[in-house]
Amino acid sequence: MLTEEKNIANTYNYNEYAEWAQNLLIKNYWNEKTKSVINNFPFSDEKEIGLNYWWRAHAADALIDGYERTKNPIYADRAETIIDHVFDRNGSLYNEFYDDEEWMALACLRLYDLTGSEKMKEYALNLWNDIKTAWWEDEIGGLAWKKDEHRISRNACANGPGAILAARVYQRFQKEEDLAWAKKIFAFEQKYLVDPDNGLVYDGMSIKPDGTISTNKSWLFTYNAGTYIGAAVELYRITNEDFYLKEAEKTAKGSMENLISTSGVLKSEGTGDGGLFKGILVRYMEQLYAVNKDTKISEFLLSNARKLEQSTGSSQAGLFGPEWDKEAEAPLDVTCQLSGVFLFEAVAKICGGELV
Repeated sequence: MLTEEKNIANTYNYNEYAEWAQNLLIKNYWNEKTKSVINNFPFSDEKEIGLNYWWRAHAADALIDGYERTKNPIYADRAETIIDHVFDRNGSLYNEFYDDEEWMALACLRLYDLTGSEKMKEYALNLWNDIKTAWWEDEIGGLAWKKDEHRISRNACANGPGAILAARVYQRFQKEEDLAWAKKIFAFEQKYLVDPDNGLVYDGMSIKPDGTISTNKSWLFTYNAGTYIGAAVELYRITNEDFYLKEAEKTAKGSMENLISTSGVLKSEGTGDGGLFKGILVRYMEQLYAVNKDTKISEFLLSNARKLEQSTGSSQAGLFGPEWDKEAEAPLDVTCQLSGVFLFEAVAKICGGELV
């Protein structure tokens, strides 16, 4: 346990905790041969498992967090090699899932912001141009989830990060058309996929042949709440319109009240893809906190971080599991470890080097 190793008793320096989490990620999931992360702990032959394009986009994002905090170039170098490794294995920039492309574009854009890499800028903009082809030109609109001839699903997982990406592209390059994209994607999601009472985000909708809209309102994932918050925050930063801030705050409140376990931490959504979900919510809740300084958000994230640190303490491997209030068990997907890194990096941004 870090508190024992550092002998800091009941105080927490979250810069140190973030570095600890990053070191555990490298210790357990870094493949020096491929210069990328592996999917599972303990190690299995990467040739026998899938590429998991979007997992690796988030692995790059986690390392970019480390670079932002420390300015240590090893973080940026590793993030870039992960991205290049994905494209090498994939055979191109592109993926059959639009949401996967969005996550990769967001990681590339962040790396461009921090390093000035023209290659990363080109990757991000080329992906964005492809993502725009997902828009449904009908009276409903929305971004499709997948590239196939039966694109009937219009999911939050594509529209939330799509709106974040459009807003960030606008912020960097100041093309009005990109701001228009961000607004119309957000408007679609707000109209069709968000519960107006508590801000929780439905997973998706489909259009039946007769034009009937079918929405599964029982699938409420932390992931979708997170990206809706993130999109609202980006648009608030651009427009300074209270509407967007209030939307973000309502969804954050709904998440803290409803998307939790009996112990008050963010709920488990399993391993695999689900292992990343609450880490994504944490990322964008921290960005909302950066705007509104709501202590309920900071206290909630700090509570989650302390529970996760305590549950990791007796684990020899130092694994972060899908249940943040329970010790993790191997084998374990890298997605769960990444969510833990996102959490500790988020609270490091909130607290800095202060002992709390």
